[in-house]
Amino acid sequence: MKIATHENIKLTDRLIAELRILEKVAKTVILGRKTIGNIQYNAVLIKRMPLSCQKFAVSNTDLLFLLPPDYPRIPPIGCYLNYPWDSVGEGDHHFTRQSYYGAPFLSEEGWYWYCVGLGGGFNRDRWLNSWRPSTYPDKGHNLATLFVTARHAINDDG
Repeated sequence: MKIATHENIKLTDRLIAELRILEKVAKTVILGRKTIGNIQYNAVLIKRMPLSCQKFAVSNTDLLFLLPPDYPRIPPIGCYLNYPWDSVGEGDHHFTRQSYYGAPFLSEEGWYWYCVGLGGGFNRDRWLNSWRPSTYPDKGHNLATLFVTARHAINDDG
């Protein structure tokens, strides 16, 4: 596995399996830890995600998922981009540069929240009903499905 890890992270079999699936669709993946308040997250950093030249004036961005302690039962709330890229035209109402729905605010650290998920909005009950991880990581929602969904949403002109 080519995934770089920082610090002493205890990798579960589930997380290892999901990272292996993710590395098939993402170039460089780095796993770290991030403590916010009294919550410790696994931080999944994807380096240099390609961006649409029709929507952005830059060619790539880093993307960050903060996995809650009870992941995969609970999915991350959106994702973060490493710079407040301006998009052309009308802009992107999912990229508010604020964080909502309980997502940590990381703008002071250079990470800007992007509202994206796997359907159902961010009403907690609807979100949990849309999030479908399986006992087998490759059979249900996982880090790769989150990444592919985020990449599509971020690059979509609609």
